[in-house]
Amino acid sequence: MESITLRDIKNNPATMTSYLSEGKAVFLTKHGKPIGITLPLDDSIVNQSIKELLYFDLYKKGEISFGKLAEFLGVRKDKLRRMFASMNMPVIDYSASDVKDELEAFKDL
Repeated sequence: MESITLRDIKNNPATMTSYLSEGKAVFLTKHGKPIGITLPLDDSIVNQSIKELLYFDLYKKGEISFGKLAEFLGVRKDKLRRMFASMNMPVIDYSASDVKDELEAFKDL
């Protein structure tokens, strides 16, 4: 992996773009400390990312289930739960009336 400083990018931004256009990932540093990584993108990565964003949007709108989202993304449900947790996204999204209904159901047990 190539390494480049913020100063290098400021002085010669073509250095970064040349690495990326050659398909090389670039390790970005500031004052000798790592601050990020840039990755080259190709059409397949961009297309896959767009699909994934669309799937998440469908899930958020309630148009597909959690299980269907996992299926579309090609991951197991437990992995998807961990992904949600790492992004601070709720796995279960009950409305107040749903919670009330569930509590009432438990009372009848």
